Amino acid sequence: MTNEHVTFNVEGMSGAGCPDAIHASLIRLNGVKNVIIDVELKRVAIEFDAERVPIDTLKGTIEDAGFKVR
Repeated sequence: MTNEHVTFNVEGMSGAGCPDAIHASLIRLNGVKNVIIDVELKRVAIEFDAERVPIDTLKGTIEDAGFKVR
């Protein structure tokens, strides 16, 4: 198990439901340990097991939820 951290800048978060949608999408991925979302700074920080879930999957999951990752 290799725990890593990544932080994405995410555009499109505006309401109270946005962090909930992102969190729900990410936390159900096998290997995601923790998700911290800062709406003001437009950042999503993720702790994950790099052996179970690649960074591209994390990014794609956020984008599939309707947000743009920079």
